[in-house]
Amino acid sequence: MSVLDNAVYVDWKCESADVLYALREKYIDEFPCIMQQNYDELAENYAAEQPESFLDALGQEVTSDGCFLYDADSDSDSYALFLVTADKEEELKAALKKDKVKCKQRKQARKRAGMPAKRIDLGKRLPCEKVSLKPGYKIDYVIDCQNGKLILEYRNFKERRFCSAAYDINKWPPIQSEDIERIIDRFVVREDGLTVATTRKNTVNEDEYLRDKNVQVLVGRDAEKMEEWDYVYEQEDLKWTQMIWFQGELFAADQNCVYQISDVMNFTNTCKKVMELKEGHHSWYPKFFVLNDELYLFMHCVIYKWEKKRGFLKKGYEFTPIYKINGHNAWEFVPFGKTKVAFQTHELYSKRGETKSELTVLDTSTLEVKTYPCYRGYVQKWKDDKICVLPINPTSKMPIMECFDFSTGEKRSLMYGALGTDNVHSIFETEAGTILEGDCGYIYLATQLWDFTLNSRCVISRIPS
Repeated sequence: MSVLDNAVYVDWKCESADVLYALREKYIDEFPCIMQQNYDELAENYAAEQPESFLDALGQEVTSDGCFLYDADSDSDSYALFLVTADKEEELKAALKKDKVKCKQRKQARKRAGMPAKRIDLGKRLPCEKVSLKPGYKIDYVIDCQNGKLILEYRNFKERRFCSAAYDINKWPPIQSEDIERIIDRFVVREDGLTVATTRKNTVNEDEYLRDKNVQVLVGRDAEKMEEWDYVYEQEDLKWTQMIWFQGELFAADQNCVYQISDVMNFTNTCKKVMELKEGHHSWYPKFFVLNDELYLFMHCVIYKWEKKRGFLKKGYEFTPIYKINGHNAWEFVPFGKTKVAFQTHELYSKRGETKSELTVLDTSTLEVKTYPCYRGYVQKWKDDKICVLPINPTSKMPIMECFDFSTGEKRSLMYGALGTDNVHSIFETEAGTILEGDCGYIYLATQLWDFTLNSRCVISRIPS
């Protein structure tokens, strides 16, 4: 019989109240102190936290009652927990060592045994509701949000496979589709609902890597029935990193070439290369964006505009360079207003550990440029003229969102801690309210996000003119 047979097992995404309930069920007779009100208050205080944070807080709290909480490595998706007194602590560790099981004491850093756990100041919390994926699932990344459908790729760790899914976020709680048994790389929707996706089969090899490198282009309308869509093209390691619909035609790009497809249902015969650049150190992922019914492309540190060819005898359209970003590269391009586009620039070869960069606003009609300091992160449009920067891996002293309202000239920051230990990876405005996708696999609904940033703990400043 293994010592792990006596552990209390809780799921790795278990709510704080459920963790406490499981421990009480096991140890109510041996440790009646765990039934005290302060433990209920602690669980409620940490309700929005990740299980890791609550276990550390709970382990700290039990030391004030002469107990210790240990977490053993059970080689599963669950925590294996033991509650022991000081006189039996060494006995437990010896038994675990005999079974070659590693363990660690759960307690808060820089706090001595016997001190109560640190409580969280809930005044810093953004009022919101949250949902998570099914147990055992983890979001790899959100592919896109089209017409209120959040398309995401995730992993099912229990079954050791990759999947995709569609989340309908127009209503709350969002409805998760059945597993889409394909990996979706790109996904674009035309105004009439016709959708093109580049996908791969989700079969894996013995090392749990995707086995099939062939990329298939599928065309259909209902994302949840993607496996029934029309197959129109296939190529091994198709490197299209960007696609966009423009005036009823599909444009696609890899690192050096741009393609125009006039009829996706006759893909092979209507696909033509309209631009090709030489490969070089300026090569970066291209970006399309549409502004004031005009198509733009960013490639190799240059912004191009799709316009009529110049010259008396020339016919058709081409990508014409209009602006070069000297010595820098850029990430997401977010159009707003009638003529402006926002993007983040950073040096091609940044120093190790550098976290700051600039938010650049380009007026495409005058080519006037303004820059604003911000943290390095994802640039997204929220609503109206609000442009958000979502910093990557923020620390406790950094914001998890910087929002520039160019209609009022105001900048507000949502500080770390507003979503517990989570930060924001994506933001979408829907009929139900503002949807935030966190890095920890949670999706949040906030109905008063902008008003909450008036909170005195949030940073408010004027955007320099």
